[in-house]
Amino acid sequence: MAVITTDIVIEDMKREVVLDWLGKPENHLKLLQGAFSEVKEEGPGAYQLVLKTPLKSRTLSYRFSRVDEDHGGRRVHVTLEGKRVGGSLHYSLRTMKPSTHTLVTLHVDYDTGGVLGTVIDHAGLRHPYEEAWKQVLQNLLKALKG
Repeated sequence: MAVITTDIVIEDMKREVVLDWLGKPENHLKLLQGAFSEVKEEGPGAYQLVLKTPLKSRTLSYRFSRVDEDHGGRRVHVTLEGKRVGGSLHYSLRTMKPSTHTLVTLHVDYDTGGVLGTVIDHAGLRHPYEEAWKQVLQNLLKALKG
C-alpha cells in the first residue's frame, strides 16, 4: 500500500462545525471540483473522478462511507476504487490551539497493484495524485470560509 498524507489548518472554525460540514455527502462535490480533471456526480457522496497523469488518465470512484466519532478525534471515511488508485481515504479532525482552530488531515492508503504498480506510481502517478488531494483540502478551506 502506498500512502499520501496532507493537512491544513482551518482557523476560527471549531472541529464540530467542520465535521458537520464534511459529514454531509452532498458537500463533497465542492471538495473535488477543480482538484481532478473531471468530476461526475453519481449521487450524494458518490463521484467518478478523472486524474490526468503524464502516463495516462486514471478513473477512480470516490464514495462517502461514514462519519466516525468513536475515538478522541473525528473522522470522515471515504472508499476509493480504481486501478492503481483504489483504497481508502479519511479526513481526521483535531482541535488546535487556540481551540477555535481545526487541523484537518487527509490520509489516503491506496493499492498500486504490485511491483509494476509501484514503478508506475513513482514514474508519474504519485505526484499528480498527491497534488489533487492537496487541492481537495484547499477547496475545503474555500468552501468553509466562503
